[in-house]
Amino acid sequence: MAFLQPYMLWGMLAAAVPVAIHFWYQKRGKTIEWAAMRWLGEQTTLQHRGLRLNEVWLMIIRCLLVILLALILSKPVADWLRNTGERGVVHLVQADRLVTDTYRFELEKAQRNGEPVYWLGTSPEKAANLAGTMDASSQSKYLQQNINVLAGGNAKDFRLYFRNDGSLKSRVYVPGEYQLFLAIDSSDTRQIDLSKNKPAYKATIKVLLDYGNAVETQTVRAALAALTEVYGFSFEIQQEISPGSHYDWIFTDHPWANPQPGTTYVVSGNAPQWGVPTQVVQLRDTLRMADSELVESGRLPEWLGELLVKHLDLKADNAPLSKGQLNALFEKVPASHAQEEAALRPWLLLVLILLTGAERWLALRKTSGNHG
Repeated sequence: MAFLQPYMLWGMLAAAVPVAIHFWYQKRGKTIEWAAMRWLGEQTTLQHRGLRLNEVWLMIIRCLLVILLALILSKPVADWLRNTGERGVVHLVQADRLVTDTYRFELEKAQRNGEPVYWLGTSPEKAANLAGTMDASSQSKYLQQNINVLAGGNAKDFRLYFRNDGSLKSRVYVPGEYQLFLAIDSSDTRQIDLSKNKPAYKATIKVLLDYGNAVETQTVRAALAALTEVYGFSFEIQQEISPGSHYDWIFTDHPWANPQPGTTYVVSGNAPQWGVPTQVVQLRDTLRMADSELVESGRLPEWLGELLVKHLDLKADNAPLSKGQLNALFEKVPASHAQEEAALRPWLLLVLILLTGAERWLALRKTSGNHG
């Protein structure tokens, strides 16, 4: 048995308090006034030294109440309360024609067996018909979010169907067991190499240079000119914001409020901040020769070219992941300890209520016996 708050177990030491109080009241003498005793000499009443059976049980129950209260506050997690039965099977499928065509037999068999099949998306959606509309925008970045929703903190047996195209980058934690069903498109292996594709991108790229320092503006202009000369990119550069304009790239030396979707921001000369969108690239140093290693080493155009390739999605890393890479990305995790603790809590509270009732019954019985 594990405890979520083990430090609360120190409260069990308070079980000594009812024992001390019990023996303290046993030692106290009690003087009984009786009219005939005044003619006799001063007498010392003898105290009953023995322990009555009901009083011993009362002391034990009070000690158990203190111990049980400390146990409840420590939030115990009992392994024997975990669900040891057969886990429910859940099929989570990327809404892609290649995936459904590759594993149509397995998915149709699952539906015949009454096993739930869900489409992978921003939220899992029950798949009623495998021949229905396919949503090509479903991506593996929602995989963890969908698993969390379908598991609900309980261990499941997941069957995961998705394209093995290298788009899965982040680690995935699966509560329970899992099996991977991967679809690979061997025809989609082309990659754009900037050194061999000129021009790599024919459309004009709108850029805003929003710097308070003219040196940084000149540095970025020179780097963009190098990209134009070497790779054939066409840039439309502005230094003042035009109302209603949408920019592909914004270079600035101050944090930008409300970043626009589809725009990449390069913010230099500021301490990195937590929680900024992934489209914001933060640089601690300014883009000046004296401050930036990128500028001093001449690697700024190359670095900007890599950002541009990522922004325009010119170089899709669609190489299938190996078995070792997939095993490194997926990890089985146990069910939520919070749910196990919540499952045990009602039983402990029930025992606490029963002990409290027994303690009150014995205490009232003792009081009525003393007055009787």
